[in-house]
Amino acid sequence: MDYYDQHLHTYLSFDSQERFENYLIDSPQYFVATDHFDLKNPYTNYNDDIPDYQELCKKMNKLEERYDTKFLKGIEIGVVPGQEEKILSYLNQHPYDLKLVSIHQNGVFDYMDDVVLKKDKYNVAKQYFDQMSTVLDSFPEGQILTHFDYGLRRFDFTAQELEEHFENKLTTIFRKVISRQMAMEINAKSFGPYGNAKLYQYAIPLYQSLGGTLFTLGSDAHVASDFHLLFPEMSALLAEFSVDSLVVFQGKDRFFTTLPSD
Repeated sequence: MDYYDQHLHTYLSFDSQERFENYLIDSPQYFVATDHFDLKNPYTNYNDDIPDYQELCKKMNKLEERYDTKFLKGIEIGVVPGQEEKILSYLNQHPYDLKLVSIHQNGVFDYMDDVVLKKDKYNVAKQYFDQMSTVLDSFPEGQILTHFDYGLRRFDFTAQELEEHFENKLTTIFRKVISRQMAMEINAKSFGPYGNAKLYQYAIPLYQSLGGTLFTLGSDAHVASDFHLLFPEMSALLAEFSVDSLVVFQGKDRFFTTLPSD
């Protein structure tokens, strides 16, 4: 099995209009979309943004008639403490093969909203990492922790600042990820467009030093032109730290693949 993108979005996400077919031009062996689930989302005026599960099933049934691709159901779950029971109730009724866990917002603002620019960056980062740590205790679902740096994207953080101010918090977070046998995602949007490759250069060896071995790559594509975004570059960074395989999740099963080179 070749590695396949485990983080991308379609028209079933509130912030994408992309069609499944545009990701399938090269007929990949496997395909999974991970559309957004965010309750009381500040980004959409505090609406509950829940991907249409019936539409997902209907769409996949149609695609299976046209493509040799194996289709998997995925979801990216944004978690705010206090929402766990409602999210778990939804997941119990809607089975998914792949569940990403993300921290996007705190019930008041999204961590990428302009409002954060009026706040002290260290306070925002502290709140973000504290929320992530809480969620890893209170929310039992999920195979991959996505974009650990999402709450830092609007600021100019250096690796030295992370080490000096947040290494203890990140150590706690990564230990919880490892204990739960989750994977750490290398996120292409963070790595490239948001200029945070240096933060991953710091975080990867910290995660490894605690015993972390599970890694994934995610394009976080919202348009098909970003499918597999920066996979060679992110693979090269992992190789610098002697990582030679990635993990893919399919329900309760997981498989290891070699690093993609293109």
